[in-house]
Amino acid sequence: MQITSVVNQKGGVGKTALSVGAAAALAERGCRVLLIDLDPQGHATTEMLGLPEPPPQEPSLAKALTKLWKGPVEDLVVPHPRSKIGPGGAFDVIPTSPGMFDLIRRLDTFRVPGWQLARVIQFANYDHIVIDTPPALDVLTNNALAATHGILVPVQPDRTSIRALRLLNDQLVYVQETVNRPPIPYYGVVPGLYRRPMSTYATAALNELQGFGYPLLPHVPLGVVMNEAAAHGMPVTTFAPETTQAVAFRQIAEILDTYRLEHPAPAPLPIPDEFVFEDFISDVARTRAANDAGARKNLYDLLPKRPRA
Repeated sequence: MQITSVVNQKGGVGKTALSVGAAAALAERGCRVLLIDLDPQGHATTEMLGLPEPPPQEPSLAKALTKLWKGPVEDLVVPHPRSKIGPGGAFDVIPTSPGMFDLIRRLDTFRVPGWQLARVIQFANYDHIVIDTPPALDVLTNNALAATHGILVPVQPDRTSIRALRLLNDQLVYVQETVNRPPIPYYGVVPGLYRRPMSTYATAALNELQGFGYPLLPHVPLGVVMNEAAAHGMPVTTFAPETTQAVAFRQIAEILDTYRLEHPAPAPLPIPDEFVFEDFISDVARTRAANDAGARKNLYDLLPKRPRA
């Protein structure tokens, strides 16, 4: 299973479009793909794929990340019904959910912040997991970077993307040192959201971006077809398969899948155990209720407990 995070703290660079397009193109190739919408804004879930958020009483990504729900990852997954899937493939989604906006404050209180997403998806059974991260270098993005095998970085050919790439490199070093993980490779940089033909300014900025030495992947230029596909809740590879954008996503998917086949993912990183007081008390209460009698029975029910799913 190869985990790819689509990352850029700069908003409006086509990150969600790249996440959905690459994931859908991988599924079209016959891969089993899971797209995780880690962005609290939920554009991949609602705007691009037309999927509902889970009801507040149901299992959700927010509950799983904070251990308020501890069931199997399969219970979080929703198959996308309007995508073209190749033989043997699947295009599943873990949607965003109510409570995601509050997650940053809550995840920062964990003893070992950064490993929550890795814990949730560690037993998932897919060829590829694609993570759509929020437009921020926050604890949610750090969770994606801790779990990932490599990153895709969408950029606009302008000067602001050059600065954003430098900041992202600093964040990669921080996460690698904080969670003690190997260096995170770039699968590639994807230029997008520019008008054709490319202006002299954009060409100069793109040449400077190439100076970073990262693989430059097929471009995804602006096109109204992306909005039209989203309006139908479909990836552009299904809605308009012959367009420049769809062809680019297929080329990117081929690069990702070739990398997976030629570079098997390393063994999963060890996920540190976290001591959660409420979980400890719940375990103690169940044990004492099963074994105690008389005046001591149900004594621990007076202490705060966290209900298990």
